[in-house]
Amino acid sequence: ATESSLDKILFVSSFHPDGEGNVGAGEAISGDSVRRLLARGAEVHVLCVVPAYQRANEALVRQCTSYTVVQHSSFHSLMAMLRNMRLGAICTPWLFTRVSPHAVAILKETIARIQPEEVWFDFPSSLGFVVHVDASRKSYFVHDIVSQKIRRSLFKRMLAPLVHRVESRLFSRLSRLIVLSDKDRQLAISMKFSGEIEVWPPSQPRVGVVDDSAPIETVVSRFNRRDMVFFGHMGRAENHWSVVLFILNCFPEIRRACPGTKLWVLGIQPRPLLKLLGKLVKGVEVVGAVDNPTKAFARSAICIAPILFGAGVKIKVLQMLEAGASVIATPIGAEGIDANERLEVVKWSELSTRVVHMLTNRVSS
Repeated sequence: ATESSLDKILFVSSFHPDGEGNVGAGEAISGDSVRRLLARGAEVHVLCVVPAYQRANEALVRQCTSYTVVQHSSFHSLMAMLRNMRLGAICTPWLFTRVSPHAVAILKETIARIQPEEVWFDFPSSLGFVVHVDASRKSYFVHDIVSQKIRRSLFKRMLAPLVHRVESRLFSRLSRLIVLSDKDRQLAISMKFSGEIEVWPPSQPRVGVVDDSAPIETVVSRFNRRDMVFFGHMGRAENHWSVVLFILNCFPEIRRACPGTKLWVLGIQPRPLLKLLGKLVKGVEVVGAVDNPTKAFARSAICIAPILFGAGVKIKVLQMLEAGASVIATPIGAEGIDANERLEVVKWSELSTRVVHMLTNRVSS
């Protein structure tokens, strides 16, 4: 499919594109989307329904025709759930948390004022806005298929059929989907989506500006020849629990076979349990936010992505490969990523063995 030729776009996002503060990979992808639309000559108006812990990227703001910020809070999320209860919001909150009555009113006022030819929805929590918009052309950037993520969750999977129905119903109101990989394109087709589907693979993955980050030079100055690195938004369940289970199930075996091996866990918002393991388990270093993890990727013996659940393309793996690192990932960790000679995809049951093998080869070479 080809990109739209429309030239006036309202870009509705749950987070600041290329935002600063408490940010993850999604904000960088969102910023890339805005730049791509601008590069083709579109007149882009941004409407961000965002939490207070983020700041806009002023350089990007100046490139947009208009940039409106709607502050969002837990109270607004509650109102969003109540407002969209009949649409299934109580059981599928991931698709509606930004769709509060306050935000809907501002969205409708903005549409009436600028009269966009296309309305673009970015991030799953903004998808629910689609039922409140009458624009003829509506596009949605699929950071991940939420029903796939829920289906893979140990505790939430019972909700997967309902999430699938609600997400499919919302998709049916869209004209176009933009996905990160062919895997998500196939998933959208399986959900009976009949509109346009474009694949925009992530390009030149970047790391956003994060507050209170540790200098990466201080971290890598403590590296030895057997350093493993895991990176991600550690407040997110798929990152937190995957690395916790790796520490408890795989890391002791790796340390026995390769004494002196360290695991460096980098990324914002590590949870208390992970911090505790960093104190109790020898060789585990929980750093928190760093100003630029790229140098850690490049200097590590191995980067790991032992992801057990979640969905979408793992941008962290692309960042690791871009830095020249060797990466061992589970199938979910490598999902949607093209084959690469430095990326080894292994089952969870084989993870410890393959890490030991790679560490041994790296040290002896």
